Amino acid sequence: MSKFLIINADDFGYNHEQNTAIKELIEKELITSTSLMSVANSADDAVSFAKEKGFSVGVHLTINSDDENNKWQSITNAKSLGVDGFPSNQKDLTFKAKRKEVRVELESQYRFVTEKGATVDHADNHCGTLYGINGRRFFLDAFDFCSEHNLPFRFPKTAGFLERQLGIKIPTALIKLQNAIVRSGEKRGVQMLDDLVSDPRSMKQIQTYESLRKYYLNAIDNCIDGITEIFLHPALPCEKLGSEWQKRVFEYKLLKNGDLLVRAKEKDIQIVSWDIFKNI
Repeated sequence: MSKFLIINADDFGYNHEQNTAIKELIEKELITSTSLMSVANSADDAVSFAKEKGFSVGVHLTINSDDENNKWQSITNAKSLGVDGFPSNQKDLTFKAKRKEVRVELESQYRFVTEKGATVDHADNHCGTLYGINGRRFFLDAFDFCSEHNLPFRFPKTAGFLERQLGIKIPTALIKLQNAIVRSGEKRGVQMLDDLVSDPRSMKQIQTYESLRKYYLNAIDNCIDGITEIFLHPALPCEKLGSEWQKRVFEYKLLKNGDLLVRAKEKDIQIVSWDIFKNI
């Protein structure tokens, strides 16, 4: 079986620094995918660029905020998703969010992109809030949304992603849960990735650019058969966002250097966009 790799720049629309980096990577054809955050501060700029360049985007479905002091607002103003902005912790989503309001919010975030003239080629999720990790079955709402719009969804069918993110061998119960989620998507006709890769480490763990570079090159060396997506969060420096932002700056440097594309070619891995799902 052949190996295919999607290289994705996540969080398009997050802020000026993120948008500037991703725009350059799109123009220089150093990525094959990006995920647009409809609720983020620079979403209008991102969707306008995508429309202008004719570059398809993923809708980066978001129902949480990253920062308690700078919350993103629900497009639908859904009360269960926070009247003063999305909650910044999974606990509030677990105990307060109503699935009907979540489903309407997902639709509204999609419409934000399409009604402004950009093309959506897949759906994915910010911080895994729709993956069932908070004890809620929001993944069913995500799958229903994807089925209705004929969109593939960023969810891995194999356990490698979970093992890498958690740094442990996945217990049988969790594998069964993942398989059940995959079956739920397949039952609705939703296409999914075979594997998914993103460096889970903090800057304290990464420390150097070379460490991050080595992680992603190793991921390509160990790419499995089927369709894999590597997603990164490339951005220009932004001191006000703290030391963790440096990871995004490293990821921008890595993508800009084109090292992932070179290594994939060396390993006979075909670089593709999400459009590949239209042909399988």
